Amino acid sequence: MKSLAIEREFGSGGREIGMQVAKLAGIPYYDSELLIQASEAQDVSAGLLKSYDEQRTGSFLYDIAAFSDYAYNRKNTVYELFETLRQTIIKIEVQGPAVFIGRCSAVILEKNPRVLKTFVYSSDINKRIERIVNTEKVSASDAKYLMQKKDKDRKNYFRFWSQKDWTDRSIYDLQLNTSFIPTEECAQILLTAIKRNDSV
Repeated sequence: MKSLAIEREFGSGGREIGMQVAKLAGIPYYDSELLIQASEAQDVSAGLLKSYDEQRTGSFLYDIAAFSDYAYNRKNTVYELFETLRQTIIKIEVQGPAVFIGRCSAVILEKNPRVLKTFVYSSDINKRIERIVNTEKVSASDAKYLMQKKDKDRKNYFRFWSQKDWTDRSIYDLQLNTSFIPTEECAQILLTAIKRNDSV
């Protein structure tokens, strides 16, 4: 069985799909848990890692880097934190099949033949907003703002650390549009896919 690395639009249901696949396959699921393990390895607080987690790290760092030695040290700190997160993802995958959500896992594990790389999106903006309203318990206007902000943050985070476009199809083995395929069916599709080629 292969591992699964999911990158996803906010409000697409990617996290929910990943959790379903992990449950059906009986394998570990890693999302915020990656931050906890990485923080323990680096001996820093999980809160510090979370403050940089899938944020607009690149624009922030380069905007301040020229102004002070503190900013330079801060930049180094962020690189060290991400490297710890990268090593954590690689180490976990070596231990056996798992589901990884976001945090550039698709690129970190891109050369690993044991990993299926997937992008989950929704072409229907209204469906995304409706999902966010239900999951985040916010108004439709706040949901739209969150959707735009989260997608921008994730896109910038992905580009900064991977030098690649978040939506570049060449990165992924499979893309799923939850506007047309329900999350339950998406989970079944991915389950079937990771169970193929067990000899790899």
